[in-house]
Amino acid sequence: MQKNKGFTLIELLVTIAVLAVVASIAAPSFSNLLIKENLKTTAFNMRDTLKEARSRALLNRASTVVCTSLSKSASAVTQDGCGANLTNYATTMSASLKKDSVFVVNVEKKINVKSTSSDSFVFSARGNLTAAQTITFCSSAGSYVLTVGIPGTVEITQGGACS
Repeated sequence: MQKNKGFTLIELLVTIAVLAVVASIAAPSFSNLLIKENLKTTAFNMRDTLKEARSRALLNRASTVVCTSLSKSASAVTQDGCGANLTNYATTMSASLKKDSVFVVNVEKKINVKSTSSDSFVFSARGNLTAAQTITFCSSAGSYVLTVGIPGTVEITQGGACS
């Protein structure tokens, strides 16, 4: 007599049950990992965009502005809404200069801009700010603080207070 090779139905059900238990244990940490990576991506995108905006201000000899896609009051920010921070945006700027002068950084899901943070940064034609500004991105997985100095230098640190 030849014996059949393979798994029984009970063996397959036990294996699936064990895999389901392992997956349910791993799911919360995976979700937390995704939030943490979105936070890091948002912070580093903001840093890179601030540096680019400063460079464009110097290159074009025109003011530039950087805004977050969500204001600190959690409302959506449009290109024109961000451009309103520039004094001559609506009246004298050409379409190509408007495009090079306004930067809106996307804030990923489940990330908030701290209410005491700046949500727009205006660089003068000389590439500097009128005062040092900070922005704090907060999530359940931590926070990042970006500090922009008057000369336009950008520092990023992890772990600022979110309240």
